[in-house]
Amino acid sequence: MPGERLNNTPAESRDLPVVVLKFGGSVLRNEADVARVVHEVYRWVRRGKRVVAVVSALEGTTDALIAQARACADSPDSLHAGAFASLLATGEQTSAALLGLALDRAGVPVEVLDAASVSLRTSGTVVDGFPESIDAHRFLATLNHVPVVVLPGFIGRDAEERTTLLGRGGSDLTALFVAERLIAAGARGTRCRLVKDVDGLYEFDPAQQTDGPPARRFAAAHWNDALALDGGIVQHKAVRYARDKGLTFEVGAALTDRATRVGDLQAAFDRADGPSPVSRTRVVLLGCGTVGLGVYQRLIALPDLFDVVAVAVRDIAKAITSGVEPHLLTTDPLGAAELDCDLVIETIGGTGVALDAIRAALARGTSVVTANKAAIAVAGQELTALADERGATLAFSAAVGGGTPAIESVALAAIESPITEIVGVLNGTTNFVLGRVGGGESFGEAVRRAQAAGFAEQDPSRDLDGRDAGDKLCVLAREAWDITLDPREITREPLNEQTIARARQRLAPDQTLRHVARLRREPDGRVCASVRLEAVGHATALGSVDREWNAIVVRTPGASRVAIGRGAGRWPTAESVIADALEHTVASPSPSLVTP
Repeated sequence: MPGERLNNTPAESRDLPVVVLKFGGSVLRNEADVARVVHEVYRWVRRGKRVVAVVSALEGTTDALIAQARACADSPDSLHAGAFASLLATGEQTSAALLGLALDRAGVPVEVLDAASVSLRTSGTVVDGFPESIDAHRFLATLNHVPVVVLPGFIGRDAEERTTLLGRGGSDLTALFVAERLIAAGARGTRCRLVKDVDGLYEFDPAQQTDGPPARRFAAAHWNDALALDGGIVQHKAVRYARDKGLTFEVGAALTDRATRVGDLQAAFDRADGPSPVSRTRVVLLGCGTVGLGVYQRLIALPDLFDVVAVAVRDIAKAITSGVEPHLLTTDPLGAAELDCDLVIETIGGTGVALDAIRAALARGTSVVTANKAAIAVAGQELTALADERGATLAFSAAVGGGTPAIESVALAAIESPITEIVGVLNGTTNFVLGRVGGGESFGEAVRRAQAAGFAEQDPSRDLDGRDAGDKLCVLAREAWDITLDPREITREPLNEQTIARARQRLAPDQTLRHVARLRREPDGRVCASVRLEAVGHATALGSVDREWNAIVVRTPGASRVAIGRGAGRWPTAESVIADALEHTVASPSPSLVTP
């Protein structure tokens, strides 16, 4: 098969659906907030967007760096502008690096760029510059290979290659400048959202109000309406730049679609006055093992959105040692699934008690999020029908690919055109093992390393014999063609010393081995499914992923869609589970509008 890149073409694309997200110090208050920003970035990635994340320094960092600079100078007037700018730039660079590391841990492919690598040139002074040019093609070329680019805001380079600062509000300005330059370079449909600690622009600060009618939130605002405000949310120089360039942008909070659109628009307000309250989702968590504990930790880190009311485990003492609150624990998953709650998250796995618990929750009308590919493979149609009948939802993005938006990619492709084939590396364990064997280790040692790294179970047979990948193919077949595929009818070639040795004899110099899962729909409607060892090119999407990383290629007539991400491990799978939970919790509102 020919190589396929993330944007579906062999060269830089002008049609990448890009969103530029800016995260300031009010959102990135500390290292703990980085995980929340990861959730917001991944929310857009799973919608099929490429993301440019522009970040400010963590809250308070710039002030601390200024104090350090003044402590090393005889007086404020003696500060060396170049050294001062270089020091302050480390705040944004640190935030960008932290976000890059957190995205990688969550299984999201990412590149961290900087002002030098994208040639962000500024005019003006070293400490109060203005962006003049940038290499937009570098962004587009990078986004061909990874879905996320992180860029420190507030920083540029002048004609003499000195580090420069863009002054107060510089990160907002950087985000708008990048978006405008991407659009000018031909990236049609590019959006820019300034992510704040409020859900939009208000006619005055609701927090400062003591009496009178509540502040109204702009659903839409003209640039001049934004300039008439005090500039506390969006700095005026950023708004003026957008107005001068005719750029529409959005202002809103993380993890919600509610935002104010600012552009050449007539002012309009939501009918609902004041900030909209978000009710906390009461969650029952079933299972607290490798994935479940990661989900638990992510849930309690979002106390404004989630309230964990029960956690079902096998070993209460072990769960307490892992940090789970004792009063939440139970050893009865079926009883927990029938508790009064808004959402059941199932991470037990298998088709025994886990499937019974999913049925019990849906029968009560309680929505379910699960990572259980086996349950969906054997009973997906039944469970979906039950959810529809009882007015609940069933979400299972984590069932395929861990942090790889595999199911989302299939769903998006199916909307655009009939799917003809799905091919992927869908099991992180086998990919990890093949990589270690290719590096000279024995098969047995490679499996033991996978177990030690947490990618393989104590009994790895479902991974190695292809059953796990086969279950995932069943899930994808339902998503692509709304058909039920019997896992027993899937052709499977196991991974062992003998099959690897035979397959390596057929390898060309530019090829590598992958355990490839494949679905193909024939012209007569039949679906052929297989999991077998295949030789693939190093430069292809499947050949480019190593260790526990997964890749999926969804082919339609004349096009294909590619997604890559970590396919195994606690954090990638937990990220996908949380993404489904967030979709349930912060479903996009459809506010009615009123004009002044």
